[in-house]
Amino acid sequence: MQKLEFVKNLESLVIGLKSEAIVNLFEAGFRPIANNQAFQFQQINPVLFLSKSFYDQISQNADLKNILEVLGSEAIYSEGNLANLTSILRPAPSSQVAGNESAIRFFIFHKALLNTWTLSKNILLSDLLNEPFDEVLEKGVLVFQIIIEGEGLETEQYIKIFSALNDLTETLAKIFAESEHKSELILLDSGSDTNLGLKAGVETAKSLFLVFKEVWDFIVNRKFYTVNQVNKALIESLTVRAQIKEKVESRVITEEEGQTYSHIIKTRTDELIGMKVLPKELAGITNVVTNKKLISEYQDFKRLGTGDQ
Repeated sequence: MQKLEFVKNLESLVIGLKSEAIVNLFEAGFRPIANNQAFQFQQINPVLFLSKSFYDQISQNADLKNILEVLGSEAIYSEGNLANLTSILRPAPSSQVAGNESAIRFFIFHKALLNTWTLSKNILLSDLLNEPFDEVLEKGVLVFQIIIEGEGLETEQYIKIFSALNDLTETLAKIFAESEHKSELILLDSGSDTNLGLKAGVETAKSLFLVFKEVWDFIVNRKFYTVNQVNKALIESLTVRAQIKEKVESRVITEEEGQTYSHIIKTRTDELIGMKVLPKELAGITNVVTNKKLISEYQDFKRLGTGDQ
């Protein structure tokens, strides 16, 4: 599992299992209270039921399940233990609940999960990669997912991917007058697949994502008939083509340069999708199988040379 996936999976568990709310309520109850008065520990029970509901829902997610098993979740979320907890979590002095093994194990489980997530995101990922997709893109960062069928990729394949990405990014940077912002590789994270983080000029990164999105939408919607029609329709449908046309008309670039830019954008994007490279936002962890199938179908179609048959 890649670092990025590991941190994001921990985040999903912390949010879904309500770890922060559970830890906060326990810690509030464990604070010294005057005259050893009772704390309303029953406030934890509704959160506990929501937590259990999420736990049951993720039983088919192997990655999440593996993390939970390491933390000993099976015993924590067993029906017997939860039934015992609901009888313990009632108005009581903190010493009474703190002295109960089931309650303390439940608290420690969620505290450990919360601390692991906090530690992982602070150490394993840069601040940029901890932010939501839209905010990261506004800073010129785009994360790609390279879908890998086997154990890994040959060195030559990575070189081809880097070369195509560089050509594509440099071309878009020229169009948006951001050539001074040289693209940087800020993440290369291998696991079952590979995550590749690219930082470039803001408009370059936005356009890069949009190009992939438009081409991917084209593939998903099956808007192709013959290879020639695909190439023509794709180029004409890309939003970036309007920027190229505007540059040509205002004589910032020549018509020949405009045609070259259009060709590079189309062919390099095609090559990258053919090598199973997509922005992570499009690849989507839950859609990897579907996306692999779509990419394979598109590759087969391109190899045939015509879709008339």
